Amino acid sequence: MPAAPRPSADLRSRIRQADALLLDYNGTLSDDEDLLAELICHVSSEHLGIHLSRDRYYADFVGFTEEYMFGILREEAGVSHLSGHELLQIFNGLYLERTREESSISPAAKSFVKEARRMGKRLMVVTAASRDVVIPALEQASLLADLDGVVALEDVTSPKPDPAGYLHALDRLGLHACRAVAFEDSRTGIMAARAAGVETVGVAGSLPVDALHTLAHHTITSLAPHLLH
Repeated sequence: MPAAPRPSADLRSRIRQADALLLDYNGTLSDDEDLLAELICHVSSEHLGIHLSRDRYYADFVGFTEEYMFGILREEAGVSHLSGHELLQIFNGLYLERTREESSISPAAKSFVKEARRMGKRLMVVTAASRDVVIPALEQASLLADLDGVVALEDVTSPKPDPAGYLHALDRLGLHACRAVAFEDSRTGIMAARAAGVETVGVAGSLPVDALHTLAHHTITSLAPHLLH
């Protein structure tokens, strides 16, 4: 996968001018897309009898909620004794177990959040993941206190690619969309942020860089404090 270009002076300027930075969690703030793929494939195999390849995960499911993924897969398997929500709870338990000892949030991403807070930025996580996994992960990384809040799966009726999460975050912050910048790694996330009118930075990882270029005006390799200066 080719590397994303170094952030331009225009992008750094836009980030400096923004009042708020809105951060996706999986694959953006948290470097965990490979872990998600592994766990989704494991739950699908163990509880649904479906072999889900990593290629299919990245092609069909990145950016969607786990409950949505399991809903599709349980229909394919013809399983009725487990609901999508029950499978989500199994997944959440495995995710917490795997991330309890070692944070999936990189030191550079932590420094990005800390430095942005020091500069007076408003910060919110806007995620399609469950609060059950996001809040413990942020607490473990000592980042929860640096945030103005978390908009998670349970806070909206329509998850990404619907813009509801971003609109809810802007409403809670009392800001117009033009005063914020969003960071997203997936097609659904970028679509959600842009539909809310928020300028969006594509973060390389779950999508090829050339695909990011078609979705977002700006692309970066990862969150790091140098983006703020």
